[in-house]
Amino acid sequence: MFFLIFGCANEDQPKGPINCALSHDRIGSFVTIPGGYVKNRAGVEKEIAPFSIQIHEVTNQQFADFVRSTGYTSQAEQDLEDNRDDAGSGLFRMPPSGDSQKNKNLADEPGWTLSRGATWDSPAGPGTTISAKENHPVVHVSLNDALAYANWVGARLPTELEWEYAANLGLPNKDNQDSGAYSPDGVPIANTWQGVFPFFNTTEDLFAESSPVGCFPSDKNGVHDLIGNVWEWTDTRKGSDSHIIKGGSFLCADNFCRRFKPVARESQEIDFSTNHIGFRVIKDGTI
Repeated sequence: MFFLIFGCANEDQPKGPINCALSHDRIGSFVTIPGGYVKNRAGVEKEIAPFSIQIHEVTNQQFADFVRSTGYTSQAEQDLEDNRDDAGSGLFRMPPSGDSQKNKNLADEPGWTLSRGATWDSPAGPGTTISAKENHPVVHVSLNDALAYANWVGARLPTELEWEYAANLGLPNKDNQDSGAYSPDGVPIANTWQGVFPFFNTTEDLFAESSPVGCFPSDKNGVHDLIGNVWEWTDTRKGSDSHIIKGGSFLCADNFCRRFKPVARESQEIDFSTNHIGFRVIKDGTI
């Protein structure tokens, strides 16, 4: 297993407002993306059939409803139950800040850790909960977890081409791939990292970690957070054991990662999860 070394925000940083999420009646809403044509990475033109996309990433509450209804056990949880040596999910430890700098030791050095207690409902590790984060995107979900949820709601994951097509259609400026993350005058309009990674995050966007879905403006299609917040699984393979993830996350800074643009991509092993990867679902046809 491996995970993406993109970093994570410092929990000592200020958090954003908690009342900025979508209203309850809009949670689970879909909008239609019209069909069209787009060139794939090989330069071959492909037709995209119309599809409907959830206007936000799947939330903790949505995933909790799924688990409660089906008794589903996530991959990270199942690996723990099976007592696998590699059980756990990826968490990033930030360097100490403030007074804690004086007493730091080797164990405080920044870096990724495999947390055996980090799961979708314990997102910061053992003893933590999703209380007050019900409208945040669910994380610590593997590809199989995302596929299981999508099947339960009668939906599916987008392919990379569908995801990228929708994100490009939604850009404020189709000629500027960064326009989904920053306004023309440099104001953040998506949840990304401001500052110099991994040394400091100014949290100009008001969030050091994930934000409730819908806190940032929707794109031209009425879709929120395709850019930033958390990476999103797609149904497109990258080799035999990985799939493409899209959109960047709250961990992507100007000086590192910079994948807060539709064309950008990364890959992740299908049986692993982290605290900065989630997903959203689509349905075939129009609504």
